[in-house]
Amino acid sequence: MLALLAGNEEEAKLLISASAVENNKNSIENENANSIGNENSNENENENSNSNSNKNSSSNSNSNTKRSLLQKTFDAYDVCESGILDANEAKQLFEDLARSIVTEIANSEIETKTKTKNKNKNKKKTNNKNNNNIVPIKNSVARSHARRVLADDEAGGMDTISRVAAKLLLLADIDGDGKISLPEFAAMFDTVQKANTVVTPTITPTETTTGKNNNNSTAGVEMIMKEPTPSTFPQPLRALAGSLQLLPPSEGTTSYEASNKASNYNIGVPGDDHTLRKVVLGNNNELSIVGLGRSADASTYYIPELGIVFDAGIHIKSIIPKTVLLTHGHRDHIGALPVHANINNKGSSGSSSGGQKTKIFAPKALSKLVTRYLLAEAQLNYGNEDQTDEETIEALGDYDITGVEDGDEIILPKSAYTGSPTPIGIEVFTATHKVGVPAVSYGIYRKKSKLKKEYASLTKSELGQIIRNSNSKDDKEDKLQITESYNDGLIFYTGDTTIELLRTRWKDILFESKYKYIIHEVTFLGEPSTKLDNSSKKKGHTHYSQLHPFICSFPNITFVCVHWSLQYTKTEILIFFDDQYGGVPSNVVLWI
Repeated sequence: MLALLAGNEEEAKLLISASAVENNKNSIENENANSIGNENSNENENENSNSNSNKNSSSNSNSNTKRSLLQKTFDAYDVCESGILDANEAKQLFEDLARSIVTEIANSEIETKTKTKNKNKNKKKTNNKNNNNIVPIKNSVARSHARRVLADDEAGGMDTISRVAAKLLLLADIDGDGKISLPEFAAMFDTVQKANTVVTPTITPTETTTGKNNNNSTAGVEMIMKEPTPSTFPQPLRALAGSLQLLPPSEGTTSYEASNKASNYNIGVPGDDHTLRKVVLGNNNELSIVGLGRSADASTYYIPELGIVFDAGIHIKSIIPKTVLLTHGHRDHIGALPVHANINNKGSSGSSSGGQKTKIFAPKALSKLVTRYLLAEAQLNYGNEDQTDEETIEALGDYDITGVEDGDEIILPKSAYTGSPTPIGIEVFTATHKVGVPAVSYGIYRKKSKLKKEYASLTKSELGQIIRNSNSKDDKEDKLQITESYNDGLIFYTGDTTIELLRTRWKDILFESKYKYIIHEVTFLGEPSTKLDNSSKKKGHTHYSQLHPFICSFPNITFVCVHWSLQYTKTEILIFFDDQYGGVPSNVVLWI
């Protein structure tokens, strides 16, 4: 029975514990030996007889042996000799059978697939002949599970063997009276064998209205595949196979076929397709942006070289920010913040590493709300409505949230970024989004030093002489400072905003290429009009024709256009540029 359940094609052997059938052991072995001897003798005497006759003879002999084994086993448990196993007798039989099956799985060898399958065939048979107690199975999961079942049974109190036995009894007890007759006992093995037989799907050609062609090919013929019916595999047997971590061939399919049952859906459809984008910036690939950006869907722009992310609309495993720069509190920009807020503390694998939590910057008017949002999410995760904020903070630690406003310049601690030998800072601008919605934009810069204007034209020797003269003075306060610090702008992110941000602050953002790369929202497309201007402003967004003058005026700045409305497909956006502008400016990246 085990061999059938495990998918072995050999005739199944009835494996009952030795103690239960000790009184019949010798007679069974003798009958088997005599049966095998008779078969060999018949084959020698009838060497030239018809081959079909030999096969029938062998089949009948095997069938007789099996019936004899079943009868003797049944009789061994029929203590009352009534011809029917009562509830207690049946329980004992199937517990012994269950323990034998589980023990054999636990002691089994793992069947391995090799390219020289035919060469190893005889060797495998020889090994099994030498040790009939070892049967190969196809997975180590079943063996590990069987060993656990035996260990739990030995420890007591878990009834693991009894549960397996109950499934066997349910399979055999056809009339449901709790008693087992010999026909029921025999039928159980027939059921297992039939259910384990792989039925090849049949393909039936059916002529269509086009009929067959002259070459008698299948053109014009519909091929209908008829799968084997699942009714051949009864529910009790399904439960038994599942409890033993086995999968009979008739119930299985390849992993490739199983995976193909799920197909891609709505690839390229805005809002459905969340394929990530990556943009590499600069001739020397100094920075890159990884993430996603669609209006009312998800906005996240991660700079892996710095470990800083703009907004937290979506989370993926490769986004492991040390700093999160939140522009405003809308769901598509903040939905994944609970993950981003803790990932630096837990690490990419999710296991606690004892590090500090991610540093979060948010508009000052929202900083307390952001804290409440993160605490509420943590409390939802644990499901305790009575847990207070103080208890949550005590258990998980406080969040590192800083409220920011227009004009703030903040040098980040070294723990809040990666990859830069010079200090990294952020600059904050008020963003004009919807009325009443606090929003900011961020610029990321490196803090560097340069010569003051009055010394910029001097040679190195002249500068050296000035420095030596200054260092010779006793008063340190009188020592000359020939350098000054400045902000070397790297990348600027607008978040959701109207064009008023650039119209009023372009000198602080674009003049003299202060920021080399601008991630600017472009939510809407259309021909320039007052109606489109007013509509975009009311919704707190920008349309492309408003941004176009700035793009053309600053050709040395790369504009990454993001946050397109879900109403536009990629094809529609590309057609718009080709039809309305004859192409896209060379300093523009379309993030779609």
